[in-house]
Amino acid sequence: MEIAMTIPAKAKTGAGKTAAKAARYEGLVPAVIYGGSADPEMVAIDPRPIWKGLDERGFFAKVLALEVDGKTINVLPRDIQFDRVTDQPIHVDFMRVDPDTIVKVKVPVDFVNEMESPGLKRGAVLNVVRHSVEVRCKAGEIPTKFDADLTGLQINDAVKYSMVQVSGNVTPTIVGRDFVIATVTAPSALKRQMMDAAAAASAEDAEA
Repeated sequence: MEIAMTIPAKAKTGAGKTAAKAARYEGLVPAVIYGGSADPEMVAIDPRPIWKGLDERGFFAKVLALEVDGKTINVLPRDIQFDRVTDQPIHVDFMRVDPDTIVKVKVPVDFVNEMESPGLKRGAVLNVVRHSVEVRCKAGEIPTKFDADLTGLQINDAVKYSMVQVSGNVTPTIVGRDFVIATVTAPSALKRQMMDAAAAASAEDAEA
């Protein structure tokens, strides 16, 4: 199981507003670790690794290691609460995982080979419907990303899930249909040109 980063953490015996206030007074962020066969644990962490992780794509789909009093706990970040005024993190929820834990995560999508799309070459734009795809999989098999190949796509073509290069044994949470990831859409000026060309072609056909 790939570990994205290791975060030092302090165990906290208390809970509630008093313990949270004490943690924040130390410059730390209160957090809870839950899941698995163990009871929930209250800890406090340095917020800087959290900010670093949030600057990267797919943070909530990355397994982290919390170092708590000499023991390592593998976790997935599940929720972060922010102060409404300062935007600073004020609480983090972590879920315990092992390589076989079934989890639901959003995996980022990369769009590749844009220069091989005739539609994009003609001036169309890529309208991204989903920047990530939510899947179920084992924590030890979470893909870092999915690649969507744009090769050969024309104007009005769509990138669907079946076209995405999926690595690992994953199952999308959307079932029963081949859902759209992105579309190759003509901008307004190009749409007008296409309509004018179609109208001119129809006029020529009528005259013939």
